[in-house]
Amino acid sequence: MTMTSAEMKCLRESMGLTAKWLSARWGVAEFSVKRWERDRYLPENLETDLRGLKRRFDAEVRHTAAVTAEAGEEAAVIVPRTEPESTGGMPAAWHRAIAQRARELSGARILYTDDEQL
Repeated sequence: MTMTSAEMKCLRESMGLTAKWLSARWGVAEFSVKRWERDRYLPENLETDLRGLKRRFDAEVRHTAAVTAEAGEEAAVIVPRTEPESTGGMPAAWHRAIAQRARELSGARILYTDDEQL
């Protein structure tokens, strides 16, 4: 079933992705991403990519939650505070969104990479 404009925007935002980041990934203008979110259907190949990002996001949430649950009370998920600290070609907000979802499942703390509490 084709993703609606609203579904696309909700999905993108829930993963901590910006329209600007997606436009760079897909090689299109940021305006195009915003147009698809407003009133157009996303091209099939881009919808497939977005759904793939969601599968990756969910897998990372499950993995992070499992690792932190196993580590016990002192478990912490380390996240980037800024874009230059981000890893894996994904935006910092992506990592923070994963950490928040994992925290909901495991109760782990979330810390920035430069927190002195480490």
